[in-house]
Amino acid sequence: MKSNSFFMGCLVGVIAPAIAYLLRTFSSVGTTMHPLSLYVLAAAINLLLLRFLYRGGLDRIAQGVLLVTFLAVLFLIFIDKLSLA
Repeated sequence: MKSNSFFMGCLVGVIAPAIAYLLRTFSSVGTTMHPLSLYVLAAAINLLLLRFLYRGGLDRIAQGVLLVTFLAVLFLIFIDKLSLA
């Protein structure tokens, strides 16, 4: 049961970054905004979701969302070759 809730958290955590990617790739919204603004918004949504999940006692789901958010940021840094300076 606990592992199912972790995977459910991973699935919930993928929704916002996936929507940001699809908007940036296939929509005119991605061309009018700063390229990273959609990804920052997706991370902010996931972090806000984390707050409510932890307060609601849904720790395993929150851990899944946190893992996906962390991996999405790492993926963005390495794939888009962002400079950290």
